[in-house]
Amino acid sequence: MLRCNMSNPGSAQLALEDVLAALWHARRSGDIARLAHVGYSDVQRWARARRDDVLMARARALLTDCPYRSRDEFMFAIDRLIADVEHAHVQLVSHDRAPLSFVRAAF
Repeated sequence: MLRCNMSNPGSAQLALEDVLAALWHARRSGDIARLAHVGYSDVQRWARARRDDVLMARARALLTDCPYRSRDEFMFAIDRLIADVEHAHVQLVSHDRAPLSFVRAAF
């Protein structure tokens, strides 16, 4: 899923959108195993490639903070991770668009 070159901002955005789609789908279907896998492996891989240490640590903590006392506690941790990934997506999209609007305004 994340085998694209992350140096291109467009490919990084697409890769992150793939991760978000996988998280949302697994969350809707209640697939805990898939949530754990995507939340730990794919999020951490994307964050490592983008050098986002905070997101990488949060993804790692998803499994290192085990065991969770209940399913609801794990789902709460997943929801926080999804919110963090959504925030990273907003930052990536707004950062990619900001220079373009600045360049247009300069001319």
